[in-house]
Amino acid sequence: MANKLNVYSAEPALPVLADSLLRPSGPTENTAPRSNQTTAKNDWNLKNDWKQGIQSSQEAVFRCGVILGFSRLRMRSSESNEYIGQIPRYILTNQLRSIHPSSEPSAFIIHPRSFEAFAPRTLLNELQSSSHGQPGLSRDDAIRRLDCVQLLPVHNFPNAAQAIGKVSDALHKIQEKRENQTKATEANPSTHDPIMLIVVGLDTLTESVIRASNPARGAAVLTATLRTLTRLSRVHASHLSIILVNTSGLGTMNPEWDNNKLPTGNAISYGGSAARQPLEDGIHSIFHSDIPSLFPILLMKTLDQGIDTHLLLSDVKGAQIVEVIKDRVGTSLGKWGIWNEQ
Repeated sequence: MANKLNVYSAEPALPVLADSLLRPSGPTENTAPRSNQTTAKNDWNLKNDWKQGIQSSQEAVFRCGVILGFSRLRMRSSESNEYIGQIPRYILTNQLRSIHPSSEPSAFIIHPRSFEAFAPRTLLNELQSSSHGQPGLSRDDAIRRLDCVQLLPVHNFPNAAQAIGKVSDALHKIQEKRENQTKATEANPSTHDPIMLIVVGLDTLTESVIRASNPARGAAVLTATLRTLTRLSRVHASHLSIILVNTSGLGTMNPEWDNNKLPTGNAISYGGSAARQPLEDGIHSIFHSDIPSLFPILLMKTLDQGIDTHLLLSDVKGAQIVEVIKDRVGTSLGKWGIWNEQ
C-alpha cells in the first residue's frame, strides 16, 4: 500500500461557498447591543489579542505573515472538535464582522468533512450571536459575510494537499488583482482586508498516512505540505494569516490527570508565571509541568516545526486556558488567558 500512496494523485477538493450549504429560512434578526465593557491592558493577557483578531502589527499574536497553530492537551479522549475549534472560529467570525463584503474570498477553510466547528450553520449561528463582547449580526448581514468564505472539505491527506494547492492559485490571482487595483487608484496596499487560511486536522490526516505506510513516510508528506504553507505565509505576508487547527492533541494520555485539580508543584499566578522544569524539547505548558513532553512522537515534533506561534488549550481548575507555548518570530511566549470559566 505504501507504493500506491501519492500525495498529489488524488482528486482535488472543490471549493464550496459556505452560504450555499445553508437551508433557506424566514427573515429573522438577532442583534445584540454592543458591550461597553473594557479590559485593562495587561501584557501577559491573551484576551486583548483574541478580541482584536488578525492584526498587521508585528507585536500582535494573531497576525499576517506567520503560521499559527492551535492544539489541545491530550488529557481526555472525550474532547470534541468543538473544544479545539471554538477560538479559531471566534477569530474568524470577528474578522468576517469587520470586513466589507466583496467578490473576493476573505477566508478559505480546509477541513475534514466530519469536523463540525466550521460548518455553515455553525458559522451562521456564531455570526448572529454576541460572544466575548462582540455584537451579533442580522441573518442577512451574516449570510453576506459567509459569501466571502470558501469551504474545501477533504477526506484524506492527499485531498488536503490538493486543496492547499488550489488555495495557493486563488491567492496568487487575488494578489494580482489587488496590485492592479493599487496601480490604477494609487491606493495604499495596506488598506486591503486580511485573508485567513484555516487548515484543520493535518495531524489526524497524517496519522492515516502513517497507518498505510510508516512514520517516516508520514513525516515526509507532512513536512512537504508545511513547507508549502510556510512559503504561502511569507509570499503573502502582508495580507495572509494561516491557522492550523490540530485535532489529535499534544502530550500522552494519562488517566490520573484531573482537569479540576492543578498538578503538584504548579500554582496559577494571574499576571505571573508558574515554576517549571525545562524539558528536553524546550516547549512546555506553564500550568502542566509534570507532562514529560508535549511532542512524544515524530508526528507531533514534525507538526510543531512548521508552526511559528503555537497555542495550547487546556483545562485548569474548571477553566479553559489558552497559552502561547512557542513563538519563534515574536515576543509572545508565555502569554495566556482564560477563554471560558465555569
